[in-house]
Amino acid sequence: MTTVSALQQRWHNTLAPLLPEPDITWQQLASLYSEPHRHYHTLDHVAACLNWLDHYRHLANDPLTMELALWAHDVIYDPRASDNEARSADWFAEQFADSTLTDAQRDRVHTLILATIHPHPPTDADMALLQDIDLSILGADIELYDRYEGWIRQEYDFVPEEAFRKGRGAVLKGFLDQGVIYHTAELREKLEASARDNLSRALGKLSEG
Repeated sequence: MTTVSALQQRWHNTLAPLLPEPDITWQQLASLYSEPHRHYHTLDHVAACLNWLDHYRHLANDPLTMELALWAHDVIYDPRASDNEARSADWFAEQFADSTLTDAQRDRVHTLILATIHPHPPTDADMALLQDIDLSILGADIELYDRYEGWIRQEYDFVPEEAFRKGRGAVLKGFLDQGVIYHTAELREKLEASARDNLSRALGKLSEG
């Protein structure tokens, strides 16, 4: 089963009962995540995040709102823009306005999506877990992490090389300068050391140019 078909099945099993027209919402979401300028911020990223959530679901107080936030957190993605998370949160609010979610649940998902603006100190355990899942790629094995850096460069192919190196270096150094990258103990134990190794190695490569 392909990533798209597996996600579509999960959407219909989990989220379709919440929506009056789930097929239309799915098509809009899938189309946005499949835009040609995306290389990392795709349905593959959503699938990876949901897999992490499944593995650490026992840590979530409200796994439904977390899952909804993960589905929608990058649905709007323009590398030239600085308000992608806010627009993604608004997309969710619009698409789920007539859902069976309570107002409190919709507000919570909106808040969680905005929390994927990094850095954004988490204010509760679910927010911390969501942020850690979103940043799990930083602690990936070397091969996958290097592919990730390549995907990010492709998404910013309109940026000249020198400017990209400077900007990307500042982002990576920002993560390294944090006291901890991962706020959830289980993910920190699993990913923190490898994330710091990956970030340090990537910074070294950026400074070589």
